[in-house]
Amino acid sequence: NKGCAISLPYDCNAGFSNWQVGWSAGKKAWCCQRESKGCSQTGSCSLWGDPHIFTFDHSRLVFYSEGDFWVVKSPTISIQGRFQATDWTKKNDKTDYSSMTGIVVGGSFMQGHKIEVGTADGGKITCNGQEILKYFGTAQCGPGTIYYNSQGQLVDSAMAFLPHKVVHMTLPNNVQVQVNRWPNFMNAKVTMQQEPGLDGICGDFNGAEKAGIQAGKELHAKWGNGVPQQDVLFPTSIPLHIPQASPSNKRCSAEKREKATMICHKEAANAAGWSFAECLGDVCDPHTSTAQEMQAAMIH
Repeated sequence: NKGCAISLPYDCNAGFSNWQVGWSAGKKAWCCQRESKGCSQTGSCSLWGDPHIFTFDHSRLVFYSEGDFWVVKSPTISIQGRFQATDWTKKNDKTDYSSMTGIVVGGSFMQGHKIEVGTADGGKITCNGQEILKYFGTAQCGPGTIYYNSQGQLVDSAMAFLPHKVVHMTLPNNVQVQVNRWPNFMNAKVTMQQEPGLDGICGDFNGAEKAGIQAGKELHAKWGNGVPQQDVLFPTSIPLHIPQASPSNKRCSAEKREKATMICHKEAANAAGWSFAECLGDVCDPHTSTAQEMQAAMIH
């Protein structure tokens, strides 16, 4: 009828300041499509090597400690990583720095089911504690589908010379987990949308990149002491070990080490869950700390 106001199903301005928690899925979809409001962003977090972490918000840090840690933690999604020093690291790198040796996915979004992936040589792929996919193939674990093959982009191209053994998890809530299994460690990439209450060593995914060494310092303060034993999703827990060894000259040149030592004696002195070695690792990593940031940290 002419002159009659059109009734819309949702008011996209109402409650927009709290849309992630306060809006229904229907309102988010409607307002995102029509007014580009309430749209959840999709991002990825990568973990590789000993481990380097590239968070959802594009911050970068190292996590050398051994133990079980929250990779992703939200009210519905639980992803934990197991970090352990390998024999190769101890013998060749002469350090006690860890690599990821296990990853487990659970939480209410998995409807009571749990997927665990271990290393290629000593570990297994399990669903609810039962081994699946001993060889390449596809399997179902509750609402999650698992593909095991040699396909997919590597999280760390430095490992391209080894046979590729890749686990791909397609999970509820548009969560994708890729695990590159190597003989004694693994790399992983988690791709998902923003979730209310999301946190963990992959970051809170709030869109704010943390510059320089602050990402490592803040994330270790929250998560550096590991998962409490009663919350561990792995069948058993392992003890927390804080690294003590200094990085090798290959990781940190003598010139940069002198500056890094000055910075870390100050920055890591009273930092919770963040070791002196991990501070050195962040400062010496050119992708984490620029020369300008090092100079600013020394002056500050």
